[in-house]
Amino acid sequence: MASFSDAFAALDDYRLALMEAQQDEGPGAVAGAVAGAFAARGAMSAFATPLNNVHATGVGIRIKGGKLLANEFVLKVYVFDKQDLGKKTPKLTQGAFQGIEIDVEHLPVQQALAKRRASATAQAGTTPAQHQARRRPVIGGIQISPLGAAFVGTLGCLVRRGPVVGGQLFALSNNHVLADTNALPIGTRIVQAFGVAPNDVFARLSQIEPIQFPAGGTTPRNRMDAAIASITQANLVQTNKMFGIANYTPTLLAARPAMRVTKSGRTTGVTQGTVTAIRVNGVTVNYGTQQSPQIAVFDNCVQIAGQPGRSFSLPGDSGSAILEQASGRPVALLFAGNGTSTTACDLTAVCSRFNVVPA
Repeated sequence: MASFSDAFAALDDYRLALMEAQQDEGPGAVAGAVAGAFAARGAMSAFATPLNNVHATGVGIRIKGGKLLANEFVLKVYVFDKQDLGKKTPKLTQGAFQGIEIDVEHLPVQQALAKRRASATAQAGTTPAQHQARRRPVIGGIQISPLGAAFVGTLGCLVRRGPVVGGQLFALSNNHVLADTNALPIGTRIVQAFGVAPNDVFARLSQIEPIQFPAGGTTPRNRMDAAIASITQANLVQTNKMFGIANYTPTLLAARPAMRVTKSGRTTGVTQGTVTAIRVNGVTVNYGTQQSPQIAVFDNCVQIAGQPGRSFSLPGDSGSAILEQASGRPVALLFAGNGTSTTACDLTAVCSRFNVVPA
């Protein structure tokens, strides 16, 4: 049985071998076959070749019969549509590579998880009304949106730039929550909870990491869906707090496969899950609708599975900070999912991008 370090070390070699095999088969999947990802089941009807059905890879733990095997570290291979191809199954998606077992997992196109304004049922501990209510001081895990927007998301956590005393405070969430996917200008007012009341403004959009979409025959790779908004008055917020999570500790930690995690979000409240994979490259995320998809591709993602029979996240939870359950330390920033799997960006990379630390 391979160790995590062995599986991690084999990942880049596997990706190179997979890329070469896909090139030998024909044109790549993402740019040409995204429409097929929305088609009816049947990999060979939706995709030109079996390897074009593979769209993402990472390192993680095996999932067998719906059970997470926390001690079995594997190379994760993600396909748009999983079916038994029999003798046509590509060698690179079965057995092992450099002695590391391969685990093929169905991962459909993920949906960015902002939400049209509506309530939902929280799953544990807290209620939707509590996460969606106007709360002062403002803390992580509660509902936010741009002033007058028709959608909502979640304030992940507060972050700070500069010294603990006197440093500038920001609200951290997703680009698609704070900036409506690149659309809103810097300075846009951010409200908590939701609506058009100027006295609900607590922050202003400060910086975004632009989300890049395919254009001109190229498919750019994104590494995060993130933005920060500068707090307008320090007395409106409270640091070192996460709604519904008592042990929140604002110190970054790297995500690791099999890590037990939790999050506080405006739709599903406080939920628990398990990191199933890290360093996942090639995740496709839809920022449009199923009828009019707007697809972006992301690298360095973290994949998370909820508890059996429960969703870790639903629309409106976008922007939630994902924490190691035991320590309360933040590891990732939630931005997409499909009701079964949740996709997040690495929070260390996000904080480095904006030169901030959790507060």
